[in-house]
Amino acid sequence: MNYDRPQELLKPVKRRFITLTFAIALLLELLPLPLGSNRWLPDFVGLLILYWSTNQPRRIGIGTAFLIGLLADVTSTGLFGQHALAYSVSAYLILLRQRQLVMFNLGQQTLVVLVLMMSNQLIMALARWLTGATFPGISYFLPPLIGALLWPLLTKLMLLPYHGDHR
Repeated sequence: MNYDRPQELLKPVKRRFITLTFAIALLLELLPLPLGSNRWLPDFVGLLILYWSTNQPRRIGIGTAFLIGLLADVTSTGLFGQHALAYSVSAYLILLRQRQLVMFNLGQQTLVVLVLMMSNQLIMALARWLTGATFPGISYFLPPLIGALLWPLLTKLMLLPYHGDHR
């Protein structure tokens, strides 16, 4: 191990890259998938809200999370405002402890992501329930678990374009 330079030197994150990641996640919502496959797919937009709120809190805050949530509501054709509410709450909770969260290792961050993704699902289920929908069942809470398991991979993937030269 070489101790004369930092472990990780990152280039600044470009706003275009952040926008591209959200566009890709929203397009994933529009993919025609076989019936039943959405039972296990995580909320990629929600994961990105958590990722960017943690790592770029000045760029992705509560207002941006709300607007992206409205776009997610439109693409998912669900109850209008449910994603916006859930993402806003998640961004708020991330921003409360953002400085601590970036110091956590990936395992600790994964646990936080699991709790926040579960809270997103619970908020959306409550919003649907208050409008007269039935409880979707316990399988409704499987995607947050899969999303949390994907958190370390997402973190590594998002950092790939921004590693500096280590010559």
